[in-house]
Amino acid sequence: MNITIDVAKPEDFDAVNSIVKEGQDLHAEALPYIFRKVDPVMPRSYFKELLESQDAEIFVAKINHEIVGFAIMDIKVSPPFDSMTPRKYAYMSDFGVSSNVQKTGIGSALFDACVEWSKTVGASDLELNVWEFNEKAISFYEKKGMKNLSRKMNLVLK
Repeated sequence: MNITIDVAKPEDFDAVNSIVKEGQDLHAEALPYIFRKVDPVMPRSYFKELLESQDAEIFVAKINHEIVGFAIMDIKVSPPFDSMTPRKYAYMSDFGVSSNVQKTGIGSALFDACVEWSKTVGASDLELNVWEFNEKAISFYEKKGMKNLSRKMNLVLK
C-alpha cells in the first residue's frame, strides 16, 4: 500500500467532507444533544479559510491518489497572562480516516506528519480534544504517546 501525505487543495473539499461526515455521524449517534447528522458537515467557506490561513494546515492521506484521511492543524499561543508560561503549540482540531481503511497504518502516517509539521512551525507540543465515548480514538492517541492534560465535564440540565 502506497500511503502519501499531502497538503490539501481546494478540490479536496468533497473527499475530506465525506470523511468528516463519518466521524460526525458517530458523534451524533453517541451525543445527539450536542451533535447533529448533517451533510455537508464542514462548510466550504471554513475549508477555504483554513487553506488560506497562515496559522493552519489541512493534511490529506492518500492511497493511490484517493483521499482516505485528513487532519486539520492550527498554531495557537497561550494567553498573555503573567500566570501562564508563554508558549506556542499545535492544535489538532479535526482528524479522521475512512472507516474502510482504518488499522492499516494510515492514521499513524497522518498523525506522524502532523507531529513533524508541529515541530517545523516551532510548536512546543501538540494538543487535541477527544470525546470520552470515542474509545477507539483515545486508544489510538494514547498509543501515539498522548496523555490527558485536562478534563472537560458537563451536567445535562434537561
